[in-house]
Amino acid sequence: MKVSVLALTLGMAFSGSAFATQAVWNSTNPWGTSTPTSYAEWNLFNATTDTSPDIALTAGTAASVQETTGGAFVTGGGNIYSFSSATSFTATLSGASSGLFDVYLRIGTLGTLASTTATLNGVSATSVLQFNEDQGVVMGGATAEQELFWKWSSVSAASLYTFKFNSTSSSMSLDQLALATVSVPTVTPVPEPEAYSMMALGLGLMAFAARRSAKNSA
Repeated sequence: MKVSVLALTLGMAFSGSAFATQAVWNSTNPWGTSTPTSYAEWNLFNATTDTSPDIALTAGTAASVQETTGGAFVTGGGNIYSFSSATSFTATLSGASSGLFDVYLRIGTLGTLASTTATLNGVSATSVLQFNEDQGVVMGGATAEQELFWKWSSVSAASLYTFKFNSTSSSMSLDQLALATVSVPTVTPVPEPEAYSMMALGLGLMAFAARRSAKNSA
């Protein structure tokens, strides 16, 4: 009975925010006008393990998300939610064989806050908060509708990117998730003005030496 009352209370507290704007991000994408080379996005989760993103960049993009701890379930609105304990998630995205990439993990949540730390292939990053709508204190904990992302810069290509993130406690509802890789352009170094001066001086000395050699031969 207590579990049912708790679920109903939290459902009523949260139903007027993220669920009402489902499949719509409140913030702009963190990679701006760049076009991702690999991309996957979930707006509705079919199960606590979901290998079918709602949006994928190409038919060959493989991606998944799995709730690994927390005893979560999928709500009627297509969110992954647990009222019994903190949730941990693992998400994957297929990558590339070569190059450097900026890699992004982006989530939209409702309820208890997400942890600020996430990992990509074991490397940690700190989240950047893009959107926050305070929902007050529910069952003794701070809650909000939030959108945040993590970025790993200039990451060497990997065939598979594995992301791990979690909530700070029970009662976080995962509403949306996006994974993206953006190619980092290869920059050809431009010589400094001093380099051009040294080059000109070197060519001049070579020409002078050639003239002296020709004169001595005559």
